[in-house]
Amino acid sequence: MVSAETASNLIDTLRGLVRHARAKAARSAHLGMLAPPLGALLSHVSCTEGHRPSAVAEDLRVTQSALSRQIAQAESLGYVARTPDPRDGRATLLSLTDAGVEALRVHREAQLDWALSMMSDWTDEEVRDLTDRLGRLRDATSTDPVSHAH
Repeated sequence: MVSAETASNLIDTLRGLVRHARAKAARSAHLGMLAPPLGALLSHVSCTEGHRPSAVAEDLRVTQSALSRQIAQAESLGYVARTPDPRDGRATLLSLTDAGVEALRVHREAQLDWALSMMSDWTDEEVRDLTDRLGRLRDATSTDPVSHAH
């Protein structure tokens, strides 16, 4: 069983990792990295083409108003298009434009370059081990009874 201190250290490390990654993304816009909210939106829309904004907001765990601002920004950049929902003319569906597909490709390439540079002295085995362990942690979060109570 994991001690509270060890779990707390993991949480601190994950927070630090996310904080550093977000700071890197903010400083790296010129390299093609998108701001984290925009990158998350484009990634999600690419995987769920034709979803309503309300479903995307729920999946991304953001408010409708926050997502509306992100969509407006993505639209103004030419990355996302809204089309009428054929099942309900009052609703819209989201899809990536060609520019959005390209921006996401460049973003993912910049993320990969960043990850490779951060792990330049790691072995493939070490990265596979970390990936397996983080996958196990991710999977545990989907079965956590506390997360289903909210």
